[in-house]
Amino acid sequence: MDEPCSALDPAATEAVEELIWMLRGEYTIIIVTHNMAQARRASEECAFMLMGKMIEHKRTEELFVTPENQSTADYIEVRYA
Repeated sequence: MDEPCSALDPAATEAVEELIWMLRGEYTIIIVTHNMAQARRASEECAFMLMGKMIEHKRTEELFVTPENQSTADYIEVRYA
């Protein structure tokens, strides 16, 4: 899914995220998003990519709390140029 909730209101976004959680046992779902809050809410694992390269991949809570790469930390903390 590429930015599946980018133009949706909060109620519709919540409905899409709930559907993602319901389908997770049956399907592998990949979401591409710039919305860090949504990435954190709607995933079990996250990958951070920069300039076409995989920078970091780990469980969502680990990535957001203890990123290993400074580029990942900078993006999560909105400290990018």
